[in-house]
Amino acid sequence: MLRLIGVAFAALCLIGTGSLTMADDATKGEMGNMKDGMKAEKGAMKGDMKAKKEEMKGKMKARKDAMKVKRHEMKEKMKAHKDAAKAKGEEAKGVPQAMGQDMQATIPAAPAAAP
Repeated sequence: MLRLIGVAFAALCLIGTGSLTMADDATKGEMGNMKDGMKAEKGAMKGDMKAKKEEMKGKMKARKDAMKVKRHEMKEKMKAHKDAAKAKGEEAKGVPQAMGQDMQATIPAAPAAAP
């Protein structure tokens, strides 16, 4: 009887240790699968973020280009306006001189003073 108990105890110890080893292997397998899943999920999120970043980059570039075009248009308008004002100023400079000459032509010569 004592021998039977010893054999049963030895078998229980071996099976118990083996079952712990099997459970550890199973747990490691599940953990490995979980880590792989998390890596895949992280990679997908990274890809999504890169795509979103590229999309925003494209939008910002388009906006920047539009602002650049608008700025150049405003510069052209200001230059045209400035040139027009300059031409008008040059024209206005010539008018008083012509008016002065006209005035001198209409004013009769002063009578000569009697000696």
